[in-house]
Amino acid sequence: MFNTRNYLKFGFCLALFLSQQTQAQDLSFTDAYNKMYLDNNTLKAVNKHKETQEYVNKAVKGLRYPSLNAYGIGVVFDKKLDLSFNDARNTLAGFLQLPDPGALGDWKVQVGKKEMAFAGLNATWPIFTGGKINTAVKATEIETEIAEKTIESTENHLISELVTRYFQVKLADEAYLVRQQVLDAMKHHLFNATKLEENGIIAPAERLVANVAVSEANREFLAAEKNIQLARTALANTLDKDEISESLSTPFVKNVPLNTLEHYKEAAVKNYPELQKIILQKELADQGIKAKKANYYPDIAIFGQTVLLHNDPIAFGILESAKQKPWVVGVGVTYNIFGGFKNKNELKVAISTRESIDFLEAKAQKDVKTLVENLYFEIQKSEEELQNLKVQEEFATELLRVRTRAFAEGLATSTDVIDAETNLSVVKLLILNTEYLYSVSLANLFEFSGQSKEFLKYTN
Repeated sequence: MFNTRNYLKFGFCLALFLSQQTQAQDLSFTDAYNKMYLDNNTLKAVNKHKETQEYVNKAVKGLRYPSLNAYGIGVVFDKKLDLSFNDARNTLAGFLQLPDPGALGDWKVQVGKKEMAFAGLNATWPIFTGGKINTAVKATEIETEIAEKTIESTENHLISELVTRYFQVKLADEAYLVRQQVLDAMKHHLFNATKLEENGIIAPAERLVANVAVSEANREFLAAEKNIQLARTALANTLDKDEISESLSTPFVKNVPLNTLEHYKEAAVKNYPELQKIILQKELADQGIKAKKANYYPDIAIFGQTVLLHNDPIAFGILESAKQKPWVVGVGVTYNIFGGFKNKNELKVAISTRESIDFLEAKAQKDVKTLVENLYFEIQKSEEELQNLKVQEEFATELLRVRTRAFAEGLATSTDVIDAETNLSVVKLLILNTEYLYSVSLANLFEFSGQSKEFLKYTN
């Protein structure tokens, strides 16, 4: 009687729960991934950074081309521009004993009009900079590659985050069902204990033990409800949604065939984006060294300028008419002879920076290999635990059946039944948690070996 009513009641609750879930749209892991890929703001930000870096790269390449500028100048003075030599005239008149210096005329020379206007073009084209422009262009290209690796790294990390939060919801949902089953079973046990107490078959203390068990099961059931809400809030944050109401349709990932440990270590060194970024940082540091060495070379540029429009503002016959368009071309050379040992010390800084990156690369590779090894063994450990827990679940199920029947016949105590029920629920929760850890460890292993999208092959 106990078994029939117990399973019928649990079956009804399970059917009700599942019917409520199916009313909402299912959300598979693939659906969640596609949603995250399109809407996650972190991913949008790093993609925008790459776009910005591409424009920086194009801008720096412009240094290789001539610079052509148009200019125009217009000024108005408060009086005409002239040079007065009347003092010299007066001196000469005194020397010649002329009573009126004005007899020699007005010695003022106009050098410019009151209104002056110019318009023209000037151009500059660097033809040799010691490699400064080439290293600047190469540096921005490397920074664009770093931005691409940042996108890849962010995508991989978000897949791992999605795995963690998606299956946290799955774990919370499954744990909720287990807690509900335990609560229903404890309530039914309390009902049986009350009837047996009324018939004088068991002592009142046995019924009190069952009552406490119901209270404890109810506490854990309510906590399981809150865990669902917390897990769904975290998943909604990853998907940049207000809430997650869908039922998660993808089960825990299990029994994935793994390659050898060395395979994942080699893949990590070759493919992990953060390690690839360190290699690119080394190349960037090399360009920094070249840029500092370029400071020891002169800068050579061709320049030219022409006046296309003017109002003949200059005297002395330099511009004879408004139609005359003077121009000038030339070559300019700039070379720093002494800068207080600035170039020398900046070069040493660049070399030191490059050498420090070598040490960081070695340390990072070692850390990533160690992490990959730990994750690999965590996966194997989870597989072994699942095998053992399945055996324990079978035993715990049978033990509960035997003790429940013995209690109904007065051959077992209430504590015996409660312990058996609790033991079975603990084993079920351990199985769920181990399956969750297996999925998360697998996602992390793929992430640190630079192949996160492999995880999508094992989900629907």
